[in-house]
Amino acid sequence: MQQAAPLVTTRRQNRASPLRRQEAWLAALLILPSTLGILIFAVLPIAASLGISLTDWGGLSKPNFVGFQNYATALQDSRATSALSHTLIYVLLAVPTGVLISMTLAVWINNLKAGWLRTVFRTVYYLPMVTIGVAVALLWQVLLAPQGLVNLILGWLGVHGPNWLGSPAWVLPAVAVFSVWQGSGQGIILFLASLASVPKDLYEAASLDGAKPFETFRFITLPMISPTVFLVLVLSLIGALQVFEAVLVLSNGGPGDSSTTVALYIYKTAFTFFKMGYASALAWLLAVILIGLMVVQWRNQNRWVNYDQV
Repeated sequence: MQQAAPLVTTRRQNRASPLRRQEAWLAALLILPSTLGILIFAVLPIAASLGISLTDWGGLSKPNFVGFQNYATALQDSRATSALSHTLIYVLLAVPTGVLISMTLAVWINNLKAGWLRTVFRTVYYLPMVTIGVAVALLWQVLLAPQGLVNLILGWLGVHGPNWLGSPAWVLPAVAVFSVWQGSGQGIILFLASLASVPKDLYEAASLDGAKPFETFRFITLPMISPTVFLVLVLSLIGALQVFEAVLVLSNGGPGDSSTTVALYIYKTAFTFFKMGYASALAWLLAVILIGLMVVQWRNQNRWVNYDQV
């Protein structure tokens, strides 16, 4: 009698094994299309670019293996260094401003009394995210022209507007303003979702204690939405370091090279000068810089991000 239970268990396991194998094969079959897509359109191109970065290849000719010569050249390339400095300036202009504006607008929309107004403003601020980027950039190119609407409004206010896209000093701030306008909708939606999860009783307790609005935001709202702040900051940084479309359409890297970012320089190196190997090396160096910044952010998040749930 004591051996009956193990025998029954063994029989059940033997019966279940074919069913489990069928479920495993079915699961593998279901994920096969997406897995093949990732392998073919993501993993394979990344691996190929790493191999191409070790060659002197023009796109049509036979690639010649040069080892790490492209990487050594990139570290000594003054145009690459200049493009990196332009990218970092753009990051400093666009990322903090975008996060701050997104958070401010989200708090304002969340505090609106009328629900239909919140819906309207959520839709309005998210519209630039779903519009065609090139078309919107062309529209902003017209608005930022020397005789465009922006300078016309500034003239009414008694301010002489500069040549936004034709001045080396103003082109990067102009591109940053456009990017913040276009990309703030994503941050607003994320912040609104985070604000909706903040317990209302915390605000009620703060009101009973006589806390002012700024104190409530500083000691309740901001710590509770700090994980979302971190997320928006990371996403904004990743996008800003890879800025390409806005610069290409608005200024094409000009005047001169004053707004040429790393992504635009990689594009021109590959498809204007047909230096595919060198462009791939630049892309991998940009990836290393991006990963390094992400690691720094991830390690420092515990100093200010609050993951405790109330």
